Amino acid sequence: MHNDGTNTSRLEVAALVERLARQADALDATRRETAEHHQRTVQSVPAALRHALERTLNQVASDATQAVRAGLSQPLADVGAKAAEHQRLMRSSTDAMIHTQRALMASLRKVHWVTGTVFAILLATIAVGGYLIWHYTQVIAQHQVDADLLRAYHQADVRLCGKHLCARVDRTDKRYGDYLPIKRQ
Repeated sequence: MHNDGTNTSRLEVAALVERLARQADALDATRRETAEHHQRTVQSVPAALRHALERTLNQVASDATQAVRAGLSQPLADVGAKAAEHQRLMRSSTDAMIHTQRALMASLRKVHWVTGTVFAILLATIAVGGYLIWHYTQVIAQHQVDADLLRAYHQADVRLCGKHLCARVDRTDKRYGDYLPIKRQ
């Protein structure tokens, strides 16, 4: 009955550990995909804006080109600053995810150690318990034989006949009266 509870607990801990490992892997894959997507987006925005700007500048006269450049330089600087800010935020969130993943792995290692220790203690307890049951079964069996012998001795009519132990038996030989010597081994 105790083994069923231990096995159930062990299975629950193993399922929990496996689920945590899968979640950590999924989180890491999502983080990488998001980081790559954001990186591509951040890298493509300035190029796309430059390309659009160049097309526009080629179509507009030189005076208009000067005005457009002056008008777009501040928004491009703002976009670059926002892109840099987003990149910094992505790096900090990536670092936080890595830290969380490491903490999960450390917790997983601790769960493995605790499970192994509990299992080892359980095995030692079962081994010691089995030995004690076997030992005391042997002792009880020997005491049962001794008790049966003493019970039979107390129920028998025995006495010393010289240097021999004699018992009263139902026989016709009357050398010692109703007692006969017990055969030695």
